[in-house]
Order: sequence, then structure tokens, then C-alpha cells
Amino acid sequence: MAIKTTSLFLFTIILFSACRNNAPGESGEKELNVRLQCEPTSQDEAFPQSAVYAIVNQNKVKLGNISRCDSIPPASYEDHEIPRVALAAAGGWWAGAGDYFYAIQEDSSVAFYQGWVEEGQEEDSYHYELVASFTDGQFILKAPARKDELVGTYALSREAGSHILFVGLKEDSLKAEYFTTDGILPPVNQLNILMTSMQPEAAAALDIDLVTLNFTSGLGPGQFIREARGWTVVLPDKQVQGQALKMEKILTEDYSLPVR
Repeated sequence: MAIKTTSLFLFTIILFSACRNNAPGESGEKELNVRLQCEPTSQDEAFPQSAVYAIVNQNKVKLGNISRCDSIPPASYEDHEIPRVALAAAGGWWAGAGDYFYAIQEDSSVAFYQGWVEEGQEEDSYHYELVASFTDGQFILKAPARKDELVGTYALSREAGSHILFVGLKEDSLKAEYFTTDGILPPVNQLNILMTSMQPEAAAALDIDLVTLNFTSGLGPGQFIREARGWTVVLPDKQVQGQALKMEKILTEDYSLPVR
């Protein structure tokens, strides 16, 4: 009788353990802690800049640079075209444009998307694109920037005066020419004609770090920023209405810098 009681007791323990091991929501897979973290990189309130990092458990990687960055609560996901099942989201609006990131589970991976929206755009979209994924314990990012990606024409067009930066590639060195002109810039297809009659105010080689995209040059320090809607370049030493000069890339194949 004692043997039967002991056997029944052991069976109960085994059955209880089996139920615990197969409890709903408890799988053998390690749970992932996914976050998007904003870290300010500029103390200038007139020109805010933040780096956005993806964090999965103890793994951390930089996704990009944007102007305004704050954590976005789930209640606001729909307002930014973020899926309601997203794991985390961050971003913000600044000077007529917004940049946003979100993370979402896709099969066995965590996917990270970046999008943008701006005043005056014709399409009703946040233009989200995949920028990174976390699979099998490691991040997979889009390829880093190449020097030839930075080649082109960057400009800020204003009635009070416009700024232009031509960036070209000679052998393996980036060269730049900086121009200013009165009034707003003409349409893109006429800009090349205008430039043939102008002399640059400054010309210099750019010594660039392709990881941070910061550079030093005879134009002063600067940084290229790969935003969701395209490349921009910032020249902190050249101020426009009390803010660092920021120019957007407006030409790619239409103009190539005549390197001198």
C-alpha cells in the first residue's frame, strides 16, 4: 500500500512539472527586449540632432540621425502609420518635416523601419523602408555609405539668399565647392546654366569619416546626414538666421562637379 501511495505521489509531481513546462506563453525561446533609444548629439536648441539606436536585449546599434526624437506611445501609432503590433517606436517633427522609426516582429526576426513625412508633399505616405533587422542574435544593417553616394548638389533656396554646395569625387577624394547667390534658386534644369557664370566662394577637399559621416575641410567642419527622404549636409560654422546651415541634396545625375 505504501508503494502504491509513493508511485501516485511521484506521478502527480511529474504531471505538475509537465503542465508548468507547457504553460501557455512559455516557450523554450528566449524573450526579446526590444527598444528604440534617442540620444541627443547637439545641445543647440535651434538645430536639434539626435541619434536613434536599436536595442535588442544587450545588443545595440545605431540606425540613423534625425532632428527631433522622442519615444512614441502605442496610443499614437495610428497617427504615424505605425502598425498597432509594433514593439517600439520613436521619432519626431521639426521644421516642417518628421522622421520616424518602429520595430516589429516578422517571423523569427525583429525588423526596423524608418519613414518620413513633410509639409507640402503630394502623396499621403510616411515612406517607411526596412533599414535593419535582428536575426539569430545579431543585427543586419543596410550597407554603410560610400563616397560616391555623397556626390551631388546640395542647396538651401531662400528669397533672402541661397546657398549651394557641389560635392564631387576625384580619384578617392571628395571635393567641394561652396556658392551663394541672391534670391531663390531657379528650377533644377536651369541651375547648371546659372552655375557656369559663378565663381565659388570656397573650394576644399573633405576629410570624411564614413562611419560618423563627419568631415573636416577648408570650409570648416560638417556632417552628411542620411535621412529617410534623402541626403543632407550641415555646415555649423555657416549660420542662417542663427542656425547651422543645412542643405538638401537636390541633384544627382544632372550635375557633376567640374573638379579643379
